[in-house]
Amino acid sequence: MKKENIAIIILAILYAVGLFGSAVFKLDLLSLSPINLILSAVVLFYFHQPKNTFFWIWAIGVFQAGYILELLGVTTGRIFGQYFYGNNLGLKMADVPVIIGLNWVMLCYVSMHVAELFFNKIGKQNTVNPIIKIALSALLMLCVDFLIEHVAPQLDFWYWKNGSIPIQNYTAWYIFAFAFMFVYQKLELPLTNKIAPWLYALQLVFFAGMNWWY
Repeated sequence: MKKENIAIIILAILYAVGLFGSAVFKLDLLSLSPINLILSAVVLFYFHQPKNTFFWIWAIGVFQAGYILELLGVTTGRIFGQYFYGNNLGLKMADVPVIIGLNWVMLCYVSMHVAELFFNKIGKQNTVNPIIKIALSALLMLCVDFLIEHVAPQLDFWYWKNGSIPIQNYTAWYIFAFAFMFVYQKLELPLTNKIAPWLYALQLVFFAGMNWWY
């Protein structure tokens, strides 16, 4: 069996255990979310090729920028709206989980791969305007965020003031995701990771399932 297939099976098991264990059997697994996120990232980026300097500069840059955005967001309430973090995303610095930066990196990365796969399937990968690819990628990322937002309080991830998700949250997510992906495109980094579309699908199914049961 190919390494990619083994990796996909491992990720599928991790997300299935998390979904059914938490939602169906009510096991206390959500506090392990940071571990799951880190394991997902390790598997995902193991299959990224080539692992050149520019890729790591982009990944570390998005990690740091994502964390700073969330820090400013929590502190000022002016970027995403007024919210605060719960405890199930692990270690915090200045009331913001450190792992949130990794979440930005992974969601940007897998969403770009799904968009690239879509244009490959319709035979437009070399003719479509790169801006259209980025626009679709950011929209795909927003779809995952939409699902997370509606179940985040139940998962003790984060909480919105008055329990209402502001439109500016989605607008800000789209704008910053677009910016991060634009930099990726300008660096001419590859989009050939076979694991990435599967991880995007697993996250989509996981949070859709959480919305269903919660």
